[in-house]
Amino acid sequence: MDQDDLKELNAIFKDMGGVDKVEDYANQYDNLPDGEYIGEIEKFETKNSKTSGKPMAVITIAVEDGKKEFKYLMLAGNDLKSTQTAVARAVTQLKKLGVEGVELEDFLTGAEKLAGTRVRLSIKTTVSKASGKEFRNVDVELA
Repeated sequence: MDQDDLKELNAIFKDMGGVDKVEDYANQYDNLPDGEYIGEIEKFETKNSKTSGKPMAVITIAVEDGKKEFKYLMLAGNDLKSTQTAVARAVTQLKKLGVEGVELEDFLTGAEKLAGTRVRLSIKTTVSKASGKEFRNVDVELA
């Protein structure tokens, strides 16, 4: 990168609003429309949810034309029962992707090796009858 490149990038950064507005641009992914897709797992990571602060795992899947889809696996809930349900869902999803284990840690560690795995995604948006909110259901399985 030369000085001209740096000047151009600095101008773009300034037009974006600089440091104060960088978060607005960080996660600008358009949702894929409902349907079936073939993709490749880019990475698997564990972190805390930005909204709840609770532990979760994220599977990043490269689909087409540089588009990405994210499968979120919550690992904790608001109480024991919802945490058990979240863990069961996460392990069930990872087993569908061929990850094996005995303890939760085995599944999370094993999932880190999924990078490069081809998968089939099924995306379907539904509306909750109770709340009227839309939910994106992303099912991921081996291709």
